[in-house]
Order: sequence, then C-alpha cells, then structure tokens
Amino acid sequence: MGAERIPLPWQGSQWAGLVALADSGRLPHALLLAGPSGTGKTAFAARLAEVVLCAESGAQPCGACRHCRLAAAGSHPDLMNVRPEEPGKAILIDAVRTLRDFCTARPHQGGWRVVLIEPAEALTHSAANALLKTLEEPGTRTLLLMIAHQPGHLPATIRSRCRLLRFPEPDRQTALTWLREQLPERQDVEQLLHHAGGRPLRALALSDTRRSEQVVRLRELAEAVAAGSMAPADAAPEAAGLEWELASDALAILLREHAGSALAERGGVPQLAVFRCFDELVRAHRERAANTNLSADLVWDRLWLAWRRAAAGGG
Repeated sequence: MGAERIPLPWQGSQWAGLVALADSGRLPHALLLAGPSGTGKTAFAARLAEVVLCAESGAQPCGACRHCRLAAAGSHPDLMNVRPEEPGKAILIDAVRTLRDFCTARPHQGGWRVVLIEPAEALTHSAANALLKTLEEPGTRTLLLMIAHQPGHLPATIRSRCRLLRFPEPDRQTALTWLREQLPERQDVEQLLHHAGGRPLRALALSDTRRSEQVVRLRELAEAVAAGSMAPADAAPEAAGLEWELASDALAILLREHAGSALAERGGVPQLAVFRCFDELVRAHRERAANTNLSADLVWDRLWLAWRRAAAGGG
C-alpha cells in the first residue's frame, strides 16, 4: 500500500540528499542503508535503483522508459539482487562471485549497473572478504546498495568502504498517522505498532491475523516463562513451531522493553542478563544461517533460559 509511495513520510531527508547527489553526479559507489527492519529501507533502495537506471533525470523514475519498464518487470539486465537463498540463511561466497562478474561486465543498456544486497549482515565471512575488492574498485557507473538491519554485525572493513545512510524508527505520531492511512478499518493500530517495536512496515505486516496471532502467542509464552509458570524446556517446542523471523523479532522487542524498564527502575544501571540474552539471540541467528539442520527446540530452550534470567533481573 503506502510502501509504493517512496519516500515514505519519515524518509524525506534521506531521499532529497541522495537525489541531489545523483543530479550532481556525485552519488557514492556504495551506500549502506542501516536501521531497524520494518522502516522501509528495502523499498527505498529499490526506488533509488529505479531512479538511477531511469533514462530521465528527476526525483522519481518516469515509469515509461524502457529502463523503468524492465525494472518494474524485475528483468532489468543491469539490476542485480543479492539475497540468501532462504530467509534467515547466509549469503554465500558464490553469490558474491556472481556479483563481481556482473560489476566487471559492460552494462547491457549502456547506463548504470545497480546491485542490491539484503540483508548485508547475512554475508558469510568469506563472502564479505570477497566483496571488498568490488567495494574498492566497483567500476564506473556502478552503485552498490547494501541494506543492513543490524549494521554492527558487518565487518568494519565493509562498513568503512560505504557511505552510511541511517534509517531510524520514525517518531510515534508519524508512524501512527501513516499506519492509520493504510489500515483505516482497524481500531488496534496502536497495539500493532507497539508489538512491532515502533516500526510501521512491520506493524502493517502484523495486521495479517496469522502473523499477529503468532506474535501474541510468543509474548504469552515469554510472560509465562518470566513468571515461572512454564519451564523453558516446555515453552521451547511451541516457540519452535512459530515463524522464526516473527518470533525472534518479537523476543528482541520484549528485551528492549524490559531493558528500558530496568534502566528506569535501577537509575540507569544496565542489566548484564539482558545483554546476555541479546547475545544469545544473535548467536541463534548466526547458527540458523549456518546450519540448516539446527534443532529449533534446542535454540529456543537456550533463548528461554536466557530470557528467564533477564526477566528475573539477574546481573
């Protein structure tokens, strides 16, 4: 819905700055679009790619030229998308080798070549190393757009070779106004936004009943584990049956909420157990990306143990 109207209301300054650079011929060869998932970075990058490839100059793609038609159809020969083969998995070195070949070849349409990499933090260590040479010598009229939901997980060697463009969560009122425009019949937009951690596109996704029910159930399991009415080992199988990206994101949001409450109660003293739970969540993401046979029950058993310690206020 509203994601088609790029820039989104909270992306105006980022968009204006990049369009100005493109108009003046000073667009950097590599951009790192960094910020929480669910804030519109992917749609922003895709639209920027269309602007760069468009035969007409302007703040938006014309939509009528051959480049725009090919991009809209997903068949532009000078536009490449690099993603994991499956959600939550890693981007392997073979994908980067294909990317390098793409960047060294002559553009099919005689203009720009654009590469979108998402999520950039899914690059394996060897894939990230293989990307360095392309980032250093991308070739003329080549633009690499790296989308990172957790930029801190990227090697410093990658981050230092890109122009950083931050995408913070929009302020609550802006997000609510936009969300109400997309869901005029819903009365629970504030709850959706809360469960999405303040990220409006994630909240829009949670308007799907099946997704929303999974997040609500994850929060119920977390409350039961924290209260001691359910053991981590008993909660693990049910959590393992939920969609990983939804459930793990919901746990991360709960951790942020808990960390904020704990800081307020303890006069700004951080809780070590909260950080350890975040570390366990990061570990789980990495292990799942690297191992297709990883036991989901075992992953959630560890996560629930870490969550119980964090919820108990352990140091």
